[in-house]
Order: sequence, then structure tokens, then C-alpha cells
Amino acid sequence: MILDNKLKNKEIIVLDGATGSEIERLGATMNSSAWCGVANKTHPDIVRQVHEEYIRAGADVVTANTFSTSRHILASAGLADETVSINARAVELAREAVNNVSPERPIAVAGSMSNMRAWIPGTVSPDPRFLPTPEEESNNYQEVAQTLAESGVDLILMEMMTDIDRSSMAISAAVETGLPVWIGNSCTLRDDGSASVWNPHSEEPQRLSPDHIKSEDKSYETLIEAMLSFQPQVMGVMHSTIETTNAGLQTLFEHWQGPVMAYPETSSEVKNGISDQVEPAIFAEHCHEWVENGVQIIGGCCGTTIEHIRAMVDELQDVIGIRR
Repeated sequence: MILDNKLKNKEIIVLDGATGSEIERLGATMNSSAWCGVANKTHPDIVRQVHEEYIRAGADVVTANTFSTSRHILASAGLADETVSINARAVELAREAVNNVSPERPIAVAGSMSNMRAWIPGTVSPDPRFLPTPEEESNNYQEVAQTLAESGVDLILMEMMTDIDRSSMAISAAVETGLPVWIGNSCTLRDDGSASVWNPHSEEPQRLSPDHIKSEDKSYETLIEAMLSFQPQVMGVMHSTIETTNAGLQTLFEHWQGPVMAYPETSSEVKNGISDQVEPAIFAEHCHEWVENGVQIIGGCCGTTIEHIRAMVDELQDVIGIRR
């Protein structure tokens, strides 16, 4: 595929940054329950602009805006019947961006898949009105995966895998397409410095509904071991803080011998009443350190702006060369 030679030759691959939060930052209205999933329909020009700016910044991979476009999520926005068209439009917008900015440079389009559920408005807790049955959920993942494949993505990027059962259901659908599958796991930093599976009660307690069921504390190793059975092309740590990514990568390198990716979140964190935003230069320094330690695919997640990726590419010019 388009990135096979880079992977084989252990060249550094530049991922884009956040898609959803950057679409919002540039002016698109987010849906209270389906987040950025409807932007392909309501704000296509902004979605395309985000992809274009990441390409100009030097990205080798742009991620289609399909993180929250499963049928059970779009149902919360009254758009279940447009699931296929909204996913296909997302890939089309990414392809348009590649053709508009850099048709001569080999840039991959990744189709994003998650096991996100529709939110109760004002929270990030699942809305019981739109919870699918296991059979429906499996069918919905297959629908997204097949639509992404038929729309022409180069790979499927499994994002924010935080459990075994539902993540496995979604990954199975992606694997069935025959496309390369990259798995992005998310983790939480325990008090003892080890990594656990991403826990919303630790990460986003202020955004949960009062009756949100508390997640069981599971080791990060358990999740990695489960993901190995799918034989992904790439495995990595994503949507985790800078500090947590360090711990997650250490664990991942102990269990996974293939190409490793890292794309942390840089969103503001509030600790003891103090808001801390990771600045582009600091983000870039951490990315350079991870690359020096063996990470091959590098980018950013929620809160990572186009400026963060520009800074990262500048910081990595000694290993990736000039991109713009």
C-alpha cells in the first residue's frame, strides 16, 4: 500500500493532528450527542480545510472525519439513514484535500473507527436511548468499515480502543475489509506510574453523568495482549496525556515488536484548579524524544492543532527532511 515502503524501511511517518477538535476550533458547530460526526454534512468546507492544512504542515497521513459516524451515534442526531453517505463524504473530503494541496506527494487517507457511543447531551456518558444491541453494534461497525473501504481509504485507524470486547468487535469489522489496520489504544496513568486502560472516571470525571458506571481498573498489558491477536500492521498509544503516553509506550515496546505510533492529546487539563495546555514547542520536543526512542509513526490527538504539527515537523527535520 501507499506507506508500505516507509514502514519497511523504518522511515518516520507523520500523522496529522486532531480532526474533531480542530474542526470545532475553526468554526464548525459540534453536535451535543454525536460530536463531530455530522460536520461532513454541515461544515464540509471546514473539514476539508483541516485536512489541507495538515498536508501543508507535512503530514503523510490524513484521517477522515469518521471517528463518531457509526449508525448508533448518528441516530442521536436524527441521521441514521445517512450513515453511509456521511462516511463516504468524509473520505471524499480527505481525498479532495490531498488532490488540492499535494497530488504529487504520496499521502495516505486513513478511515477512523472507534467504539464511541452517542452521548447524553452535556456529558461524554453513553445515552441509553441509543445503545445498540450487540448484534446491531457489530452490524454497525461492519457498515462503517465496508463504507470506508469502498470509498477508497488506504488503511483503517482504530482509535481509542479502551476495552477488549467492544474494541474486538470493531477491529474484527476492520480486519474483514482486507485493508491494513492500525490500532490506537488509550491509557491512564496510575498513581504508581504504571499505565492502565483509559478510565473516564480518572480522565474526565467532570464530564460524566451522575449514573455513569465506573470502569474496572485493568492493566494496559491486558489490552495490548488482546489486540495482538488481530495482527495489526501498526500499534500505538493515542488520546493519552504526554506523561501517560510515556508510560504507555514503555509497556507497548515490551509486548509489541512491530511499528509503533504515538499521538497524544494536548487538550487543556485541569489539575488542582490550574489549566495546563501543552504548547506546540513542548509537544514537538516530546515527539522528537519518542522518535529517538523507536516510535515510527507520530502525530497528535484531541487539542493538537495545525500549529502543533508544524512545530513537530520542524523539530523532526533531521530525520524526516523538509516537507514544505
